[in-house]
Amino acid sequence: MKRFICRTSKPIHHLIVVIGLFFVLVPAFGQRPGSNEARRGMERIDQEEGARRLEAFRQQRLEGDYIFEFQLEHKPRRARTVRYDGIMWGTWNDQGAITRFKIFSNDASEDASEALVELIVQNGPEPSAWIRHDTSGEFKRVEGEALFKSLLPGLVYSVFDLQMPFIYWDEFIYEGPSLVGVSRVAQNFLMLPPEDSQSARRGIKGVRVLLDDTYNALWRVEVVHDDESVHSRFAVESFKKVQEQYIVKRITLTDYPGKDRTTFDVVDASVGLKLDEALFDLPTEPASKPVGAACGGDQ
Repeated sequence: MKRFICRTSKPIHHLIVVIGLFFVLVPAFGQRPGSNEARRGMERIDQEEGARRLEAFRQQRLEGDYIFEFQLEHKPRRARTVRYDGIMWGTWNDQGAITRFKIFSNDASEDASEALVELIVQNGPEPSAWIRHDTSGEFKRVEGEALFKSLLPGLVYSVFDLQMPFIYWDEFIYEGPSLVGVSRVAQNFLMLPPEDSQSARRGIKGVRVLLDDTYNALWRVEVVHDDESVHSRFAVESFKKVQEQYIVKRITLTDYPGKDRTTFDVVDASVGLKLDEALFDLPTEPASKPVGAACGGDQ
């Protein structure tokens, strides 16, 4: 299949999609999955149309700010389930979506550094992230190999999963349509990492992104390594209606080959808000050596 460059273009239609963490917002599903209308398609699009759809996906956003309360459940194949609670606050700036996360455990027996993490994550063409494990401490920038480390013990999710830098990679291979579940049609794009990126150095050949053929909403993400194996798979499982809009309620991220899973489940949500900008203030200079700085490089 031929590699080609996706270039910036005007959005082709309006959908509300948040590119941050691992959730998607759409105005409504015009028909329920399984309907004949949803089964239409399975038609290949050309590379120009593919570029337009990717650019439209990058440009979509929610009107107003938002707050989500969620639970993370890590389900190892051969160990007990580990649970964390979390809150995320989201807005947008000139670069793209920016999100603040607080993830914490209610297990009093855990070490303090393993019971809580706070992050500020900037999405967009030039992503960045800052982290701390103490609410009174200073945020440190996350760089290099640290971008791929678990946020807390017993979680599959990493900063890389929250930033989704691959959405903004220029080069991609259009792989054609496929079915998601029984009837929904998705268009498949293999996003290709820049040659000098941290992702390429880590052995990531590409990240497969499945976008709904009707609504251009995100259904699935697969990280593919150089040996063609799927390293991880993120899949949307259910939606929830909040103030006349649909958000993703449940998502599962599976880590291969061990098949450990972490499920993200929204328990409460508010949209259309105006949040204090100070929530998303980033340090202008790192207070100390950035986390993972020795590895250097982008994503």
